[in-house]
Amino acid sequence: MTTTKHDIAEQMSERLAIEPKVATKATETILSVISDALVEGEYWELRNFGVFKTKQRAPRLGRNIHTGEEIPVPSYRDVTFKPGKEMLRRVAQAPKIAKPKPRKQSTSDANL
Repeated sequence: MTTTKHDIAEQMSERLAIEPKVATKATETILSVISDALVEGEYWELRNFGVFKTKQRAPRLGRNIHTGEEIPVPSYRDVTFKPGKEMLRRVAQAPKIAKPKPRKQSTSDANL
């Protein structure tokens, strides 16, 4: 399942007993503050959760997968996330989630 900003705001609203509009504004503000710090080249550490930071990637030669032609890729900044110890521990102890494999749709199923 994918979690969206709306889902986060909804959970904040329920857990903190605040209005959904306030929770939405708080969620957007937190994400904006983190983004602004990363744009400025700073890192953002949330204890026991993880660290967001940027990494400068070197220029390199890439390849067009359709033609095989080499293409220069300029250097760029990338955002990285390193999970904290508490996050890793909680995820490691979580029960395994069995995801059903998506069923391939056969031509007979498509006609139904």
